[in-house]
Amino acid sequence: MKKIFLLILAFQIFSSCSKSEDVVTPIPQTVYAILGTKILNSGKPIQLIGANAFHSFGASSTGNDDIKSWNMDIAREFIGNVKENPIDGSPIQDLNGSWLHSLQKIVDGNRLNNRITILCPFGWDGTSATLFTGTMPAKTTWFTDYKIKLQSWANQFKNQPDVWLEVWNEPYRFDRADGYTDAIWMNDMNAMVANIRNTGNTNIIVVPCAEQGQDESVLINKGTSFLVNKTNILYDIHAYEKWLLTSNTNITSRLDNLQTNNLPLIFGEIAPMNAGELMNPQFLLNELYNRGKSVCAWVWKYNENDTDALLTKTGLPNDTNNNNWGTMYKNIVIKPRNP
Repeated sequence: MKKIFLLILAFQIFSSCSKSEDVVTPIPQTVYAILGTKILNSGKPIQLIGANAFHSFGASSTGNDDIKSWNMDIAREFIGNVKENPIDGSPIQDLNGSWLHSLQKIVDGNRLNNRITILCPFGWDGTSATLFTGTMPAKTTWFTDYKIKLQSWANQFKNQPDVWLEVWNEPYRFDRADGYTDAIWMNDMNAMVANIRNTGNTNIIVVPCAEQGQDESVLINKGTSFLVNKTNILYDIHAYEKWLLTSNTNITSRLDNLQTNNLPLIFGEIAPMNAGELMNPQFLLNELYNRGKSVCAWVWKYNENDTDALLTKTGLPNDTNNNNWGTMYKNIVIKPRNP
């Protein structure tokens, strides 16, 4: 389990419940769609460069404008307390004492800056015991209740095409010691995708791969068949040690294989640290950029003492003992998009 999850609960104490007038932004008329390996915006292929963000703890009525400074296209939002996080309205204080801003306010803030929002469930009730990572969705005690919540998200955002729903964060153990099979992945993902589509929501749905997000073999084995009779599905891969502690030749081969299988994907997380080992994401980032693939960094956070944080406390790129991670990623973000 990534060390960052151990820090999330501590991070929550910095959240604020300050209230200001809501700023409602018009819902864009552009239509996002998936065609083959491409993400389309009104029929034209696009590449998206963004970051994972914690706006549930501090959504801003002025547009989550801190992340605007790097010209991000997309924010993959950490939702750590799916059970209590409000969908709309004012912030609430959850049972853990954290203030949570509504999903709609998070979306409105991102939209003010023409940024797509991916709402991603990371935890059921805001405690470390119910983090989604490494779990088998259908075997969790909260799965039935979770699907009800997910369906309420789908209803809220079904006419807001710049809001994409990820069905689960990092399912199944990294070592498959839980008895994982690709058939289990198929059943779980089908159930959650159908749960969203049954509301009439046609927005892009983000579907994770296996081994806590890092194993794309299930996409090679089942990804094409999973897409049958489905539209607007985007697969999510997370790039940590199983990608970054391998050879450049291996990385290139794996990306080629995904491309050959015509699989639409985003790298929803990439960072220089996982499981206590420092890594260098530079080669993979360059490959993804040059191939027109979309990617989100872990994580938009101001703390030079956190290896994965993109910024220092003063807002500069964080290059502290992390292979110059902040500058590396900013240099990717400021390049012209390459669809």
